[in-house]
Amino acid sequence: MGYIIALGEGTTTVTVRTEDGDITKEIQVTVVPRLQEDEIIFDSSLNVNQSEISGIDINTNTIEHMKQMIQTKYVIEIYDYNGQKLADDDLFGTGCKIRLIDENNIIKMEYEVVVYGDVNGDGKINSVDLLVLQRHILEIEKLKGVFLKAGNINKNGKNPSSLDSLLIQRHILGLKMIEQ
Repeated sequence: MGYIIALGEGTTTVTVRTEDGDITKEIQVTVVPRLQEDEIIFDSSLNVNQSEISGIDINTNTIEHMKQMIQTKYVIEIYDYNGQKLADDDLFGTGCKIRLIDENNIIKMEYEVVVYGDVNGDGKINSVDLLVLQRHILEIEKLKGVFLKAGNINKNGKNPSSLDSLLIQRHILGLKMIEQ
C-alpha cells in the first residue's frame, strides 16, 4: 500500500507496480484546490464525513430532492454505483456518487452515498436487500466498501450480522424504520 501526496495543482500520471514487478498500472491523477466552507453548504439533516454522505430520508430520496439539499455554485451531477448518470426523478441509493463540477467541467469534489439498509444500491430497502445481506452473512457473496457500511445498520463498526438482517426485516414489515 502506498500514498500519493499532492505537491500542487495539475494533472500527472502515476505508475503503480507490484513488488515483484509482474503488474504495472498507470493512472492519471488531477489535483484541484480544496473546496472552501462557503463553496458548499449541506442541509443539516445530512451527515457528511469527508467524502461520504449519509442521513438521507429514504422516503424522499430522489435526485431532485438531494440537489435541493446542497447549496453550491457548482453543477451537481449524480451517478449510480454503475456510473450511470441519474435524472432528477430517479431514486438514489448506496454507492451513488455526487459530483460537483466547475465551469471547465472539472470535478471539484465527489461524495459517495450510504443509505443504511440499502445494500444493493437501488435506493429502496426491501426483500432484495435482505437477501443480499443474508448472502453476505453466509459468506456466499461478500459486501464491500460503502455497501458493507450500509449493511451495518446497527452502526457498531462491525461486520454486518444477523442482528442487521433482523433490522431490515423489521423495516420491511413497518415495525421499526431504519434510522439513517
